[in-house]
Amino acid sequence: MPKEKKQSFIKGAVILTASTLLVKVLGLLFSFPLANLISTESMSYFYNAYDIFGMFLMLSTAGLPVAVSRMVGATYSQGRRKEADRVFGVAFWLFFGIGVVGCLVMFFGSHAIAAWMGSPGSAYAIMALSPTMFFISVMSALRGYFQGRSNMTPTAVSQTIEAVTKVVIGVGLAVYILRQYNSDAWAAVGAIVGVSISAGLGTLYLTVYKLRQRSRDKDLPDTGASGETRASMLKSLVLFAVPITLGSCFLSLLDTVDTVVLMNRLQGALGYSQELADDLRGILGHARKFFDLPGAFVVPISTSLLPALAGAIASKNSREADHIANTSMRVTLMISIPATVGMFLFSDPICRVLLFNQPETAARTAPLLAVLSIAIVFNSTLFTTNAILQAVGRPTIPVVNMAIGGVVKVALSYVLIGIPEINVMGSALSTVASYGIIMILNLIVMRRSVPNLESFFLMSAPLLLSAAVMGAGAYGLYRGLCLWLDPKLALFPSIIAAVLLYMMCAVLFRAVTYDDVAALPKGEKLIKLLHIRQKYEPLHLKRK
Repeated sequence: MPKEKKQSFIKGAVILTASTLLVKVLGLLFSFPLANLISTESMSYFYNAYDIFGMFLMLSTAGLPVAVSRMVGATYSQGRRKEADRVFGVAFWLFFGIGVVGCLVMFFGSHAIAAWMGSPGSAYAIMALSPTMFFISVMSALRGYFQGRSNMTPTAVSQTIEAVTKVVIGVGLAVYILRQYNSDAWAAVGAIVGVSISAGLGTLYLTVYKLRQRSRDKDLPDTGASGETRASMLKSLVLFAVPITLGSCFLSLLDTVDTVVLMNRLQGALGYSQELADDLRGILGHARKFFDLPGAFVVPISTSLLPALAGAIASKNSREADHIANTSMRVTLMISIPATVGMFLFSDPICRVLLFNQPETAARTAPLLAVLSIAIVFNSTLFTTNAILQAVGRPTIPVVNMAIGGVVKVALSYVLIGIPEINVMGSALSTVASYGIIMILNLIVMRRSVPNLESFFLMSAPLLLSAAVMGAGAYGLYRGLCLWLDPKLALFPSIIAAVLLYMMCAVLFRAVTYDDVAALPKGEKLIKLLHIRQKYEPLHLKRK
């Protein structure tokens, strides 16, 4: 009988990373043409709608796809294919109902939600985004199923379809409205209509892929079912999903609550007008958008990690489980540490390039981005540590830790935003503090839950050294190039130099292993290019 071909953990992560990076790039092509065409006040409506959508989305779907992925991954690792399909069937109709309810709440409650956020002008943007709630819910069930089977390709393709059509339709509608009606606010609404249409197209692709997959699965072997009823499956899904959902919601809820605190404190404590408060909210939204970019590389790691780690644990393969956990942490740090350094040093030219048509807005956004960039490594590590804790059966830990971090963020935002000299910068400072606290708490629990996990400090030390050398060299080159070139043009060769310098330092300081590189697509060619030897060990392993 034929056997199903499965993607390795690293290969799945690479596939998702490539697609998510493309999605992020296309997202910039979607968001920042708008940012250069319409006012920051109107962009605040756009960002507010996304904050509300993100909160509803996390509340309804964050934990369930993870639960589906975990349960499907565990059953497939034991050969129970038909039972995995039954898990999907239960999850699909649950997601379908959640999507319908969320869509209706966003649509009919848009004015009340916008008023609660202190931004009444956001109501129509929230309303335009409501259909996306339904489509994303259905997509979440389908993506969770395929990710549980360690097949990241459908997720990657659907993300790409969404991103491409969003740019074409969303930006196209916004430009059309600007030309025909000269309305910034309605241009933002038009762009969001494009988001809903693109989500519908992504859902259509996944549905067709699942129907074709069902016919291909007929000849796959099956070891039989465990006898678990659909009601029991639903209970397991919900019980596992609830703590993950609450934990995931904190990240989105924090952004929403932070927006509410920001708008109320700016208008209440500082006496700013509605227009000025919306303007500052728009600038903060720009900075957050840039801050989210490194997630294009890290989120796929946690997405691929959970089903792979859950499968290894279910199969009682402790060696494989330890390898997956250690590799995921090391790769997360390899990405997030240089991203933090680079975003901090180049915050000003990055903002000037992406907000090329609004130099004043770029200058005001850059300091916010510089502060937020400090939290990139905290936020990235948070995704991976959450996934590991969830996979080893401790899903409530991230909830508790995020609750603690959330209280810190809201309290700090309330105090700092109310200080005239700090105002909107208080939101960025509180973000750094809260993510740092959550990461530290997660790492403390990880040491007890995953005893064979390598030392976080020794794992990150050579990467910090590599990033420091990279930052010094690349920024020095940038300042030198600025003597002859426009700063916008000097940015690009400096970034290329930073990547090359970091790669060389990572090898020189033994921050990567032979196995890390060999697991990547075309890994053998990279090994030859970087001259990594078979018995090459990182410093933190040699010192054990």
